[in-house]
Amino acid sequence: MAIIKEAELPGLGKKYSVALESGDRLDIIIYDEGEREIFFFPPGEEEPLCSATLTDQEARQVGSIIGGAFYQPRLLEKLEAAIAELFIEWIKVKPGSSLVGKSIGELGLRKNFGITVIGVVEEGERGKKKTVAINPGPSFTFSPGQIVIVAGRRDAVEHFESLAGR
Repeated sequence: MAIIKEAELPGLGKKYSVALESGDRLDIIIYDEGEREIFFFPPGEEEPLCSATLTDQEARQVGSIIGGAFYQPRLLEKLEAAIAELFIEWIKVKPGSSLVGKSIGELGLRKNFGITVIGVVEEGERGKKKTVAINPGPSFTFSPGQIVIVAGRRDAVEHFESLAGR
């Protein structure tokens, strides 16, 4: 099992150092602005052999791939059957979307669309993200700029995304 160390980078973001079973090491820096850098270190090396820079969206896509959202190894087929239809997405509410000013209950997201809102995040001071609600109730009202984390079937998530204004 990998060993993960976390370090604050004041004014920049966070650094995660992942010591892999093979002896290799990955350092991942997540900048406050959303960009990520990944560095690969062979065993015993202090300088990275290679690196990659990802945008926030690219990092989420790569994370989904690595997490098995698109392909599950055969070993995990039973787990796949249990969650094959579950998709989790981060969707930004655009100004003027049909969600603005409406509550979860008023929209009937779970009943009418099969969507569960897991959490909502907003821009805080200096562009930092802040959690507004975790598992918000039916009275929670959407505002422009919020990032809504939803779970559901792919078609339901895509429909919610269209309501948010893509």
